[in-house]
Amino acid sequence: MVGAYAAVGFAVSSTPKATWAVNPVTITFPATAGMGTKGDSFTCSPNTSGITLTAKASTSKVSLSIAPSSFASCGSTPNAVTLTASCLVPAAQCRGTYSGLVQIRQPANYRNIPANLGVTIVVT
Repeated sequence: MVGAYAAVGFAVSSTPKATWAVNPVTITFPATAGMGTKGDSFTCSPNTSGITLTAKASTSKVSLSIAPSSFASCGSTPNAVTLTASCLVPAAQCRGTYSGLVQIRQPANYRNIPANLGVTIVVT
C-alpha cells in the first residue's frame, strides 16, 4: 500500500506552478489616453509546454488583454508579457478602479496552472 500512496504523491508534486515577477500588478492611465500598459513575466516549475494565457476585466467598461498570449514552453527562464487595459466607453464613463485576472492554461491537459495574476486597473 505504501507504494500506491507514493505514486499519487509524486503525480501531484509534478503539477506545474507559475510564479509571476510582480503579482498583483496595477495599470494606471488617464481616461483621455484611452489605454495603459504594464509589463510582467512568469516562470514555471517544473518545466511544461503548450501554455496559453487569458485575460479578463471585471467590467464591460474596460478590456484587458495580454501579449503574447501563448508560449511553446515555460520553465526557469522568464516569459515576458505585456498587459494592456483599454477603455470601451467614453472617457467620462471610463474613470474608476477595476479588477482583472490573467490565467495560465495548458489546453492539452485541460487545466489551469496556478498562480493567477491579479490586475488592478485605475483609470483617472
